[in-house]
Amino acid sequence: MYIFALGLVKKVVLADSFAKVADAGFNNPGNFSTLEAWIFTFAYGFQLYFDFSGYSDMAVGAAWMLGIDIPQNFNAPFKAKSISEFWQRWHISLSNFITNYLYTPLLRSREERRSGRASSRS
Repeated sequence: MYIFALGLVKKVVLADSFAKVADAGFNNPGNFSTLEAWIFTFAYGFQLYFDFSGYSDMAVGAAWMLGIDIPQNFNAPFKAKSISEFWQRWHISLSNFITNYLYTPLLRSREERRSGRASSRS
């Protein structure tokens, strides 16, 4: 229940508050100062983060309340030191899905084709 409530707070309080700031800037593009442009940009980034993080927490919390165990999907992505680490921290479950069901099977298929060609040439 705690994880679900935390996700709801992230979505309703934080993401929606940042959305108001971001919308104010992006709905009325004009001659903003550099500082204002950065504020709108960061507000949009934090809106996205808290939306995704909040929804993920709510999904995990709801699943736990139903007795289903699903993994966490976020691990402090803004603490990442590289783009690849950022992605791994941002979409943990999506990264695992892509690795397990797309990348690895395609890589194995490619290796099988190569080894099949090599043996047919001999």
